[in-house]
Amino acid sequence: MPVMTLFAPDIFCDHCISTIKKATEAIEGARFVQGDPATRLFTVDLPNGAALDALGAALAEEGYPLSDAPSTPAGASEAHPGMTMLGTLMSAPGAAPAMMHGGHAVASGPFHPQYLKIERTEAGADITYSCPCGSTTEVFHLDRGQADHAPHSCCGHHTLVGADAAARLRARLGDGYDIDVQTITMPWGQPLEAAQAVPRAISRG
Repeated sequence: MPVMTLFAPDIFCDHCISTIKKATEAIEGARFVQGDPATRLFTVDLPNGAALDALGAALAEEGYPLSDAPSTPAGASEAHPGMTMLGTLMSAPGAAPAMMHGGHAVASGPFHPQYLKIERTEAGADITYSCPCGSTTEVFHLDRGQADHAPHSCCGHHTLVGADAAARLRARLGDGYDIDVQTITMPWGQPLEAAQAVPRAISRG
């Protein structure tokens, strides 16, 4: 499981960070990396999803429950645990007009997928997203126990969620794709990179 940055809204001082460090290091295989009281963010290295769940429970008992960070990086789409509606495919204001390609509607300008729903599962999360073909029911299954995932593919478009998702897609697919990169937040408070690769001839119309 990759190193992750988490948010706890009740962090206010260095003592809070010390308490979180102690709780983290009490979990087998877990390692505290750093923390910042000013942002209320801290970084940990956890061996698996079970360790993350254990840490979340331990921190809640200590008075530092995990939560969504108050904002996402500039230019990223916001997402929240549970159902997160970010808009309807190609109907949002300013969306590119549609064209036909292989019998499917695709955006005539650069396509920006919508991450429509994020649901917690036993393994991690199911992320429902939109595809340039017009589908709004594609699902990427994130398993927190896996260090790497195969991209979920639909109609020649490929979507990957995880650390360094865009770089991993580029390494798999080569340079013939335009890659949209956004940051979405998992139900346990972890921001992750979401990347979708669209064949360049299609994404440019």
